[in-house]
Amino acid sequence: MGLGLALIVIGVLIFLDRMGTGYGLREGWPWVVIALGIGGLFRNRKSVAAWVTTIIGILILGGKYYSIHISVPGVIKVYFLPVLLIVIGLLWLLRHKKD
Repeated sequence: MGLGLALIVIGVLIFLDRMGTGYGLREGWPWVVIALGIGGLFRNRKSVAAWVTTIIGILILGGKYYSIHISVPGVIKVYFLPVLLIVIGLLWLLRHKKD
């Protein structure tokens, strides 16, 4: 379900970009992260990876557009999000491999 929601969001963002609205995939990519997280929550409400993915997407979107300011040291700011996303992706792969 998460992949389906993400594809819908990507399609809408590309459509908006092609219509010339100035809002497209470059600006709206946090919505893809949120869609993946919400799709995971529809499958399993107790999934920690889905909750973390949704919350990370909301924080990224909030920090980018809605003045949520989170002060973190530079090293953490550079490496934390990519490492966290890699770990979440690996957890999802391992979880789906067990199913």
